[in-house]
Amino acid sequence: EFREFGPSPHPSSYLRRPRLVMKMKVIAHLLLASSLLITDAFSLPSGIGTSRLSSRLPSMAKSSPVPPSSYSSSSSSSSSSNLSNPLYTSQMVSSMPRGGTASASKSVSSLPPTYVLKSSTSSLLHGYDTGVIAGALLYLVPALSLQSSPFTVGLIVTSCTLGAILGSIVTPSYLESKGRVPVLRVSSVMFFLSALLSGYSPTAAYLVLARFLAGIAMGAVSATVPLYVSETSPTAERGRYATVPQLMISSGILMSYFVDLAILLLVGGRWRVMLGMAASPAVIMMLACWRLKESPRWLAMKGRAEEAEDNLRALRKRDDVSVEMAEIKASVAEQKAKAMSSSSSSDSAPLSELLKDKVASRRLFTVVVLQAFQQLSGINAIVYFTPLILREAGVSALTARVVSDPNGASMLSTILAYAPKIPSLFLAGVLMDRMGRKSLLRSFVPMMGVSLVTLACAFKLPQGNVVRAGMAVAGVMAYGVAFCLSLGPIPSILSSEVFPPRFRDAGMSTSIFFQWTFNAALTLVFPWVRGRVGTEACLWGFAAMCGACWWFTGAFVEETKGKSLEEIAG
Repeated sequence: EFREFGPSPHPSSYLRRPRLVMKMKVIAHLLLASSLLITDAFSLPSGIGTSRLSSRLPSMAKSSPVPPSSYSSSSSSSSSSNLSNPLYTSQMVSSMPRGGTASASKSVSSLPPTYVLKSSTSSLLHGYDTGVIAGALLYLVPALSLQSSPFTVGLIVTSCTLGAILGSIVTPSYLESKGRVPVLRVSSVMFFLSALLSGYSPTAAYLVLARFLAGIAMGAVSATVPLYVSETSPTAERGRYATVPQLMISSGILMSYFVDLAILLLVGGRWRVMLGMAASPAVIMMLACWRLKESPRWLAMKGRAEEAEDNLRALRKRDDVSVEMAEIKASVAEQKAKAMSSSSSSDSAPLSELLKDKVASRRLFTVVVLQAFQQLSGINAIVYFTPLILREAGVSALTARVVSDPNGASMLSTILAYAPKIPSLFLAGVLMDRMGRKSLLRSFVPMMGVSLVTLACAFKLPQGNVVRAGMAVAGVMAYGVAFCLSLGPIPSILSSEVFPPRFRDAGMSTSIFFQWTFNAALTLVFPWVRGRVGTEACLWGFAAMCGACWWFTGAFVEETKGKSLEEIAG
């Protein structure tokens, strides 16, 4: 019989169970299907890729996936077949203006540009460091004898968030003076050092220090990556590409869950290995950011117009960028004129000047409240404590024939509940420039609330009930999907879009500062409140916050779909 923190047979014995091997194969096939959805969602405009994927799924097991390029080549084989081919029709539609400026890209590439993917690798580290602690807590608490020290456990979890608050405070000055890319490079080094220290940590104090260092890097990249992607992406595709950082965060969290489960099954609950594994993606981030091009808009703000135009050509992969560059120069000139009229010696205005601007301050209020709702809807309480919540819900009743250890059962259920978030983020990328930011919030925030109510109702059923466990997993799963389509990416996307150039650094960093502040407050308070009033009452409170967010979105949020950054600033 397994006990919560007692000895157990070697976890590798689980691998000799045929049912477990079969389940792992099923998970592998689900990940393969998700990867095909990735290719489809980014290879076609306006989201028609998902319909094409659905037509291919029945034959997926019998044939290898066909590259997207073969579809486009075959679609032009004859004029008569082209007219009846929905793919060809959609490509014709994609060549038409979709809002914004003439400088917007007129065709959609098969995947996000390399500069979007490279810059977003830092978000992968952000996600891994966020999620890995969920599984590590199951083992580091008894290993460090912290069963009677809930404050220390909360400090280990929250130290990362506290570091992110500091990172969001110090980042604006470096973004303004050094640029976007140097901040990402320094952050990659900090992630690497934090991973090494986490893998060593002999005491809780070392672990708090290591996670605090990772938190500083997380705060820096949270402010930098959405800003960089927003400034470098074409207008017509900005919403789609802006979801990539959130996709990387969720992928990093899911990757950390897989690492936790794999280490549990293969070598036991070695939490130092779980935390130290972050060194590998940190090295990838260093290499990815090494030759990353600086933002043309930042270069133009610094008077380096020729270098800005060269970088814009490299990013767009075409020689003629005169129209887009003219818009950038005009916007920069306008902002410099405003800076001179306000006697500001800096290209980027400080927060004090932002607060004096009526439009900018109103937009800051909007994005800060959205960041508050993002956290008060319970997302990080769910992410950090999903294994604990599902273990309390009795998910071992669902996985008894696969994994009998309650910790292993909760981790396996966490992976199954979290996996749908990845394809849902690709759907968000498709819908972001079709439905718009405000419409997505109004459509899917209510679904978050319903999912939380479902999860709360599951706790009313008796312990050990299969229906209770199934409702809990389904509630967490639906909540994650709805979050990825609404409050997950949109607050940061709006924060990177709505401010004029001279207020952009201060506005974005202030928004991220409040995001991490609410995150830290909720993470610190949630274990205490959960112990006093119970998990069910907390879930009802999170659902109420979703209702308030739905009302606030309708009253205050502006739509930015199809507008260039210069148009939004105007």
